[in-house]
Amino acid sequence: MNTPDYDHSIVNLISSLAAANGIDSDFYPPLEQLDRYRLSGRPVVLMVIDGMGYQYLSQRPDSRLYSALAGRLTSVFPTTTATAVSALALGVSAQQHSITGWFTYLKELGCVAAPLPFVPRGGGSSFSRFGIQAKELLDRPALLPRFQAPVSVVLPQYIAQSSYTTALFESLQRKPFDDLDSYFSQLTEAVFEPGNPFVWGYWTELDAMAHSCGINSPEVEAHFQNIDQGFGRFMDSIAGTDAIVIVTADHGLIDTAQDRIVHMHQHPELQQMLLLPLCGEPRAAYCYLRPGSERDFDRYISEQLDACLQVFDTDELVAQGWFGRGALAPRFKERIGDRLLLPRSNWIVKDRLLQESAFDQIGVHGGLSDDELYVPMIVAES
Repeated sequence: MNTPDYDHSIVNLISSLAAANGIDSDFYPPLEQLDRYRLSGRPVVLMVIDGMGYQYLSQRPDSRLYSALAGRLTSVFPTTTATAVSALALGVSAQQHSITGWFTYLKELGCVAAPLPFVPRGGGSSFSRFGIQAKELLDRPALLPRFQAPVSVVLPQYIAQSSYTTALFESLQRKPFDDLDSYFSQLTEAVFEPGNPFVWGYWTELDAMAHSCGINSPEVEAHFQNIDQGFGRFMDSIAGTDAIVIVTADHGLIDTAQDRIVHMHQHPELQQMLLLPLCGEPRAAYCYLRPGSERDFDRYISEQLDACLQVFDTDELVAQGWFGRGALAPRFKERIGDRLLLPRSNWIVKDRLLQESAFDQIGVHGGLSDDELYVPMIVAES
């Protein structure tokens, strides 16, 4: 099984960009692949295309993006937006920032929550209504405000001013957009600002479309072609600026199917061993167990569900370096439970709270398949 390589990961990419801005990483060395490029004294753009995995891009060798491919990186674990985009903003993995999945148990709030929308699992008001700030969930301060270069953040309108965005980027200049054309327009405008700016730009819709239609769907293919053409026009528009543009992703995706779902309600004996709902992801689920049930839990998985799921002691995964390297953040261990369920092949595992509506996805991520784990590093110079 492949696991994140924290010498050649998206965290190391951020270490390279931070080093060019006078900030050394605590635990994650810069990428050797970027040594041949000048990363300071010129405009630098980091484009994060949510869900555009290395395997996916490699199947499109005629694309403009593929023509600038400079290497392959791993994501972090789990391979999910909440954990990986946090890593791409903060320059550390889950082991330091402590956002361990889309659903995370937050003891300080007394519930399982979705940190990015900043709401409890199952719905309810944003924690912001109670005067709580998302930065209180993080065990790592914002990184980009400490860069020597002036920084702009190009984000979708619907998250540009969110509490979690503010936690990641503090008061940095935001450049919100509504569609793909305005995304590239905002990137272009940012490149031309004075002072050799650093631009962090995030595109979400390939991932969103893959969730609903499947990563291998015609809809996603058409959308990728639009991104690729927009990237070509963007590079043409900044010709002569000496800008360097680096493109990567937070993770890739695979497609699942209705007959590849382990529904926890069909395993009441297993559910009775859980103290909390499943946390993390359908492709990487954290289990908080009733004391003394560990052996029975492991036995049930191995005897009843071994064809679908692997079970791991989370302490052992920490020791093996799945979540990063270096010192553990104060709240990290309490956010990964006692066991991890890692589905095999394209299986997923799901539970459902009484107030939750049925929610099905075709494209999924969070696991350690090559399609989910590996992301591209694209480098283009203007």
